[in-house]
Amino acid sequence: MVLSGNLTEFILADVFNLLTQQKITGKLSLSSDQREGIIIFKDGVIAGAQSGDESLRNKLFNYLIDIKKKSSEHLSQLFNAHSGSLSGLCSSILERSLMSTKEFRSFAEGCVEDIACNLLTWKSGTYRFNSLQGIASMVCGAVNITTESIIMEGMRRADEWVRMQEYIVSDAVFVKANRAEPQAVDIDIFTAPEAYVLNLLDGSRTVFSIVKSCCLCEFKVYESINILLQEKRIIAISSKYSQSIQAALSRKDSEKAAAASKAFLSACASLGTAAAIFAIFLFCRFSMLSAPQQSALEEQNAARRSQNRNIVQAATLLHRALNGEEATSARNLQKAGLLTPRDF
Repeated sequence: MVLSGNLTEFILADVFNLLTQQKITGKLSLSSDQREGIIIFKDGVIAGAQSGDESLRNKLFNYLIDIKKKSSEHLSQLFNAHSGSLSGLCSSILERSLMSTKEFRSFAEGCVEDIACNLLTWKSGTYRFNSLQGIASMVCGAVNITTESIIMEGMRRADEWVRMQEYIVSDAVFVKANRAEPQAVDIDIFTAPEAYVLNLLDGSRTVFSIVKSCCLCEFKVYESINILLQEKRIIAISSKYSQSIQAALSRKDSEKAAAASKAFLSACASLGTAAAIFAIFLFCRFSMLSAPQQSALEEQNAARRSQNRNIVQAATLLHRALNGEEATSARNLQKAGLLTPRDF
């Protein structure tokens, strides 16, 4: 049997119901823009699903690494050895006791359900179903989900999915609101997936990258982030926001440097004004003194003028050094009276 059409004319739920009524075995292929999806039916029930890179094979690999703490090198050898057979891979995982039978069934069913529900939300694109008898290598054998449950769950998720995407975007970056909150251990992704996702939110990974590299499907990642946001355990940081913070800090540093430079120049100006007033005062006083007194005072004034020149020279030298206008050695600063020998 071959069945094909457009999703704008014939919704996917109706296609599911038709295949269920006929109890057909085969592969339903979906295409929409750049997206590709596959749902495997066995006697009218859903036995497997894949949406782009989101597949049971890839999620199993990530689960065994993240949760079961298995070596990626050994896993790669195992997965490559069964690259053409999902059923053979699943059998090897159980034979090697990498997962218990109950654990494996729960994970496989949850993963296929998530992917199938996500495909059910597609409103545009094309579909094509081909009857196949040899699907054993394409499924794990542990998954048998009725189309009715997928349709009901998919409808429940549809509105929530649209709502979550309004404030959780693929390029968003999240961090813990409380940096002191410890990493969760002995995580059970079946009962508390948000604890697993919380450990992945380190401030350097986007939502998109987490979905691609973790063992949860896209909806579960978004749902977990939504829960963590409602509990106020995480906060969002966008790249644009981070750049704005850096720009603000840079401006603040520049303003501080400009303020310090302005204050320094103002101090120098005040110093010059004070020196001028003092010079006028000395001139007036000098003109009223006798010759011997004038001679003594002239020597004192000469010493003060020399000291004032040194002060102005030191201030100028320090100002240029602070503003990077010229290289200033420690020796020059010492000569200017800005450093003492013990400062070297």
